[in-house]
Amino acid sequence: MDPFSQLILLISVVSFCTFQWLFHSVSPWASSRISPGFLKLTHKQKIEWNSRTVSTLHALLVGLFCLYILFFDEAVNQDPVWGDPTLVKINVSITTGYLISDLLLIFYYWRAIGDKFFVIHHLAALYAYYYVLGQGMLPYFANFRLLAEFSTPCVNQR
Repeated sequence: MDPFSQLILLISVVSFCTFQWLFHSVSPWASSRISPGFLKLTHKQKIEWNSRTVSTLHALLVGLFCLYILFFDEAVNQDPVWGDPTLVKINVSITTGYLISDLLLIFYYWRAIGDKFFVIHHLAALYAYYYVLGQGMLPYFANFRLLAEFSTPCVNQR
């Protein structure tokens, strides 16, 4: 495995662990201090709340990184199909860690947040991102797709 692939794998693993930590520790702690009503939620509602909080944090992080790539990464913008995908791969590896983390939470808390369409969505995204990470294909389009994550905070507020 070349060093860059090891870096991508490391970023995905760190991302996975970070999003698990955010779900299990940071979100409940911060939410209980920011919103007193959080403590009155049922267990199922707290799971959904924490899931949406982590989802929103992921969307903002990845979305801002996407904007940076869109405006400042000349290699990807000059050649959308085969341009140097280094920054896009890093961003996609963060998302890969998040998607695997979220899939694990969906399966573990199926009664609270389980949804077959979320599972299909996550698996389809992971399948597409495999080609970005493994083959370096279509980095511009992967980045453009990730820009759609900016809608997530709005969806989570519904």
